[in-house]
Amino acid sequence: MPGCSIPFTPAGEINIDAVARLGGDGYGIWQRGHFIAGRNLGGRMPSFSITKSLAALAVVEAAGQGWINLDRSLIDILPEWRSDAGKRRITVRMLVNQTAGFPSGVEALYRGSIPDKGRVARSLPLVNPPGEQFRYGPASSEILAEVLRRVLRERGSTTESFLREIMGRIGISSPNWRKDGMGKFYLSTGAEFSVQDLGRLGQVVAKLANGSNAVDLNGGVFRDLASPHAANPMVAAGFWWNRNAAKTGAFAIEPELHLDAVSPPSFWQHACLATSVDPGWLAMVGSGGKRVYVLPSRDWVIVRLGRSASWDDAAFLRAAVSA
Repeated sequence: MPGCSIPFTPAGEINIDAVARLGGDGYGIWQRGHFIAGRNLGGRMPSFSITKSLAALAVVEAAGQGWINLDRSLIDILPEWRSDAGKRRITVRMLVNQTAGFPSGVEALYRGSIPDKGRVARSLPLVNPPGEQFRYGPASSEILAEVLRRVLRERGSTTESFLREIMGRIGISSPNWRKDGMGKFYLSTGAEFSVQDLGRLGQVVAKLANGSNAVDLNGGVFRDLASPHAANPMVAAGFWWNRNAAKTGAFAIEPELHLDAVSPPSFWQHACLATSVDPGWLAMVGSGGKRVYVLPSRDWVIVRLGRSASWDDAAFLRAAVSA
């Protein structure tokens, strides 16, 4: 738990042998937009919660075009919330950052056949005041999916076509995707990507995190959405950030071990991926050690697809980056 932070060593080079050894079913390394090394680049695998990162980019696109406001109440889009004093305060930013105040929603949204996930998600009761507590799970993501569905319907489109258009610009695809009984994509999980796909996604995120536009996505909007917040500065815009590693008292956690627990904001103020590596690292996290690690300052992307029963981000990053 909290202790003295370990001074990080500025990244030198990527240790290709270490990444290959720990690379699971497939891995890839890109430096400054150039492919360096990899294995099984085309093999697809369910990417689980990495899907949430792509959903966040859909929000960046919508906000960049001006038809979604990150911080405005959603009652004009979800009028059924008008009579609920708590839900009236919920914003898109809270949904993306998993701080809207809903329970995880795993049981309600993942168990059995779900005819209409949007109806189930938006009907869940609040368990915390909006914006005050980080609770990980599908609830906020599937409410976000409902928000996008309604706004896009007014624009003559669908969430599915909207996501495919963004993915097309990035150069990625997911032939299979988890859906509810109405054929609507889940945004909390369900996409299937290859190492190559995730490498391209990581390169776009590296540019956005530096504040640059990429594939017509607005870097300024991305950085705004990804800014740290009081409930959990480690998680923002669908990504896990190592920014707390720069703080005194920082400690490394394994995200997958902290998804079901509800930890207080004081815990998240000092949690990070790894204390001894550059605080600039960020990660897209999927179950079983599926990862996309990005260091925007060096334009580095490391992708790992695997089926590990357990995973250790800190150990991987220490091995992958040599001074």
